[in-house]
Amino acid sequence: MKTVYIAHPYGGKAENKQKVEKIVLDIMRNKENIIPVSPIHAYGFAYNEFEYEKGMEYCLTLLAMCDELWIYGNWEKSRGCCMEKKFAEENGIPIIIWGSN
Repeated sequence: MKTVYIAHPYGGKAENKQKVEKIVLDIMRNKENIIPVSPIHAYGFAYNEFEYEKGMEYCLTLLAMCDELWIYGNWEKSRGCCMEKKFAEENGIPIIIWGSN
């Protein structure tokens, strides 16, 4: 099994969380041997409870435990997605960019 970290812009927006839910469900239904990990679903409820950097620390720690980073959505304009991509590059974590949705 491969553990894949799902990066997608969030910004505390419910519509972005719903987009990630569709992505995760699609992976679960169509890609055997892939375990999708959504930081939005793991920590999204705490989005406004901590400083941004502290929240990203949790996300990057979770990313370090995954085999790959898969990036979705308009990630280039997302501070968090850019941080996740840079972290993956610096730590040798393979990256797949799936484009926007």
